[in-house]
Amino acid sequence: MIPGGADPFGAALQADPAVALPVLDVAPPTKAGPLHKVQFVVEFVGPRSIPAPAATHLLASEWYQALGQPQLFAMRPADLQWQQLTNSIDGSYDSLALAWDMVTPRGSISKSAATHLLQTAERFAPFIQRRVIPLPDPKEIDRVVKSLIEIRDALDIGFALSIYAPPGGYRERDLWVMCARLGLKFGSHGSFDWQLPGFAHPLLSVTPFGDTDAFALSGVNAGATHLGVTIGFSLPLSPSPSQALQGCFHVAQIISRDMGGDVRDQDDRKLTEKIRQELRENLRLAIGAFSNAGMTTGAPEAVKLFAE
Repeated sequence: MIPGGADPFGAALQADPAVALPVLDVAPPTKAGPLHKVQFVVEFVGPRSIPAPAATHLLASEWYQALGQPQLFAMRPADLQWQQLTNSIDGSYDSLALAWDMVTPRGSISKSAATHLLQTAERFAPFIQRRVIPLPDPKEIDRVVKSLIEIRDALDIGFALSIYAPPGGYRERDLWVMCARLGLKFGSHGSFDWQLPGFAHPLLSVTPFGDTDAFALSGVNAGATHLGVTIGFSLPLSPSPSQALQGCFHVAQIISRDMGGDVRDQDDRKLTEKIRQELRENLRLAIGAFSNAGMTTGAPEAVKLFAE
């Protein structure tokens, strides 16, 4: 689909089956409910069911604001997994939990903040005849947050290839046509993406470099040219990093073959089969480092820690 109305290409851009990346049959990791590895969670526990009308008071501004606008999860007797708490007043719940991200771009939760949130939850607990259990204990928050920040800083790994255009550069219009042939979709941030159905983040993205790092129809209409393109992906956000890397190799090979250009890795080395093998090994080691940190690439915990 061409954003912005008028189509400057004269015909719909289409994928070319001879070169297009496949639609992967990959199920992204999913998890309903609190993410204990990256969230401070308070669960209301006890033998009695919680009437739904009582639970919905957590959504009222008085409690929701006092509790720092947490994520709210609940499970009814027939549920097999957590659901978002809603304003429904029908029935009852067996389980109820609050969750706050421990590390965000705006900062991290502290021991004192976690203690305050726990105390506020404790004030609510008698209304539903339950008690609260914090995970982790607020006394452990500073240690856990420090560990998460270390993981985020150490494992915020990206893989990228650069294609330097021949003299005169790549015409933006030609790049749109090429990316469409490759089966890539125009994304909201001005990149062409290999998308996985049902997953918010691209398996790989193609962006221009030179005067701008984003594609736009205004560039097509103005006859813009670019010094080259970057093809890459974020390891933490990838549910299928090995296939993403292979996709990068494929996209680079097709663009350089059909449009010319010099393909280089992040160390500005010409992409040879030896370098490809080295990049595959580097990726294998990086995936192992994620596993050693107790995380899976593309999983909800990784997405929350690295993307939000």
